[in-house]
Amino acid sequence: MREINFENCIKYIMLVKQLVGDVVGNAWLSKELEKIYSYKPPKKLRKLSFIDYTERFHPLAFLIYQTDKQLKTCVEKKFFEVSEQILRLSYLGENLFVLKNQNTKGLDGKIRDLTSSDKALFDKTTYEIEVAAAYARKGYSVEFVETKSKEREKTPDLLVNKEVEVECKKKDRKTNRDIRNTEYWKLISRKASGMMEHFGLNYALYIKTQRDPEKEDVEFILRQLQKLIKEKKQGRFAFRDRGIGITLQILSLKDQEIESEGIEFGTSEELDYVVPAVEVRKKENGKIFIRNPRIFGFKSAVLPERITSVIETIKDAKQQLSGKRPGLIYVNLNMIDRKMIDRDFERLDSLIKQLLKNNSTISGVIVTTEYFVKDAQGYIYSHKARVIRNEYAKYPLPSKFEIVGEKGN
Repeated sequence: MREINFENCIKYIMLVKQLVGDVVGNAWLSKELEKIYSYKPPKKLRKLSFIDYTERFHPLAFLIYQTDKQLKTCVEKKFFEVSEQILRLSYLGENLFVLKNQNTKGLDGKIRDLTSSDKALFDKTTYEIEVAAAYARKGYSVEFVETKSKEREKTPDLLVNKEVEVECKKKDRKTNRDIRNTEYWKLISRKASGMMEHFGLNYALYIKTQRDPEKEDVEFILRQLQKLIKEKKQGRFAFRDRGIGITLQILSLKDQEIESEGIEFGTSEELDYVVPAVEVRKKENGKIFIRNPRIFGFKSAVLPERITSVIETIKDAKQQLSGKRPGLIYVNLNMIDRKMIDRDFERLDSLIKQLLKNNSTISGVIVTTEYFVKDAQGYIYSHKARVIRNEYAKYPLPSKFEIVGEKGN
């Protein structure tokens, strides 16, 4: 976890503005902010969505615009509440501060990338800066490798300690396919929970489909669930002509109190989406009881794109490594649903290990994700990482080299 106080927050946000002004000129930010302040949405739209804003305006300018408004409100209320936007921008500023103090080669070029008209560069560059700063904090020298697009020469993003190449990739948050599947699964969860409420039973429900669910599949599944739950059935039910399997396990009666260790449900399958729900109550004697436990698990036989795209990203990133020295690949999953992080790490672990067997150029892969947790004081930044070393690497990492992300480094 990483927390930030008001003084440091202001310091690092101001630093971002200063460095942008030093490198590309103050006119750039003034011009981009003016676009935001002067924009008037169509009359039929009372308020633009976040997606509308991010597509219309430059991501860095819009982030600065948001934090400026939020900090102004904090001053007016005389109360500092950390928001996700304030935390994101101040964290970027802190990373730039670390790299600036180290006189990191190529930093000005990365600041230009942060302000590039190619908006997709902003997220990628922010991640490169984050990884570079993490190594700089550990005392390693870091440099951003100059891109040699004119020579059509592939280059990594970073060179650490003049001996380890690092390529950084940040994924889009979710694909249309994954979003559609998740929305269908959420719908089934809501409807099935209502059935359990109506018929007075709590179930663990597991649904597997041989392909991505369509609207008619969802309607079919809901009809079957209505029938099965009404008849208090449990077990495995296969509908092979539709490529759908439903597994039901009765957990308890509605509102029945059970000691917390009294429920077990598991599946050997790696699930694409899981929704657990339960009421917890601690009695005066210290014992913990639960009521109305319900578990909803879903899986498509076709791997989610958030998994398969990571493997394709690693294959693509490998092309940037020279093959003449140790090379690391960092991939940020950029996930929204924190409940699925650990499950996705597990699924990726075996797939990446298999990939590395035939890719000796890669010394290791580090899969990371970040999220912002809200507590009583505001938002706290946190991240997770999974390091997979390549035992088949042509150039192993130096013996004393510490991978950022491994064992809490």
